[in-house]
Amino acid sequence: VNEAIEAVERSARARRQMAADVAHELRTPLAALQAGLEEVRDGLVPADAATLGRLHDQTVRLGRVVDDLAVLAAADDAPLGMTSGRTDLARIVAEELTARAAELRSAGVATDSVDLDPVSVLADADRLHQVVGNLLANVARHCRPGDTVRVALHPVGRDAVLTVADTGPGIPAADLPRVFDRYWRGPGAGVSGSGLGLAVVREIVLAHGGEVEVRSPDQAGTTVVVRLPAVHNDGASAEARPAGAQDG
Repeated sequence: VNEAIEAVERSARARRQMAADVAHELRTPLAALQAGLEEVRDGLVPADAATLGRLHDQTVRLGRVVDDLAVLAAADDAPLGMTSGRTDLARIVAEELTARAAELRSAGVATDSVDLDPVSVLADADRLHQVVGNLLANVARHCRPGDTVRVALHPVGRDAVLTVADTGPGIPAADLPRVFDRYWRGPGAGVSGSGLGLAVVREIVLAHGGEVEVRSPDQAGTTVVVRLPAVHNDGASAEARPAGAQDG
């Protein structure tokens, strides 16, 4: 009964948060789209390729934000410690590295090393694809041409530990506590994005009973560490930990 009550409360909170998120994040592109269409309607600007292209860019951004918000809402409303099935995390990481290779090359970021040990977790595979994909997309978005990224996955104790470390510009120490805040991009970030990528990562990882941490010592690159309860060889797995809980 208590679990059912908590599930209902989580769902209600997720709906309220989703409404606030939609209102907050969609306001700016909708206003720009409306203003642009009104200018075309009133004959103030021509409906040429440049104008239509600019308006189309706003619709693309809207679609991207809606997709991120949908993922975030689903993670918010997910039962704690989702266990959809035994999932090969190394395979997921390898597939996302392949899928994101062109994006990394386009950004001028080289993959310095990939070290993946076979390790399985009880998880929703699609959600973990989103976690790894978002981390690699952040590398491509924030790193400079010539920077590199290292990806490693190892079993450590009862956990599967995924590390994504880049040599990019890093994050000031004062900003590190805010990296998981929704919509936060950092002062002077100068990059596009909804500011929801790491928020999505955190919610999905917590929903699987895991933990995620971002490090940037002396702004010398950024390292993201994801810990998830691993499935052991006998088929047993670590108990899903409530968000923020520590091993004792």
